Amino acid sequence: MSGKPAARQGDMTQYGGSIVQGSAGVRIGAPTGVACSVCPGGVTSGHPVNPLLGAKVLPGETDIALPGPLPFILSRTY
Repeated sequence: MSGKPAARQGDMTQYGGSIVQGSAGVRIGAPTGVACSVCPGGVTSGHPVNPLLGAKVLPGETDIALPGPLPFILSRTY
C-alpha cells in the first residue's frame, strides 16, 4: 500500500492469523502533501502525532525564547 506497512480486512498476518476488523479512522492513500489533520475524523487539537509517520500534525511550538545578541529558542519537534 504505497510502500507503507498496512493491511486490509481479510489479509493474513505473518503468523497465519486473519485480519477480521479494521478502523474507520485510519486513512491510507491520501495524495502526497495532504496533512492528516485535513482527513475526515483527523485529530486537530492537543499535541497529535501521526503514529504511522511519526510526524507531528500541528505546526511547531516554541517552549522558551530568550532575547539577546544571540537569541536562544527552544522548540518541540516530533
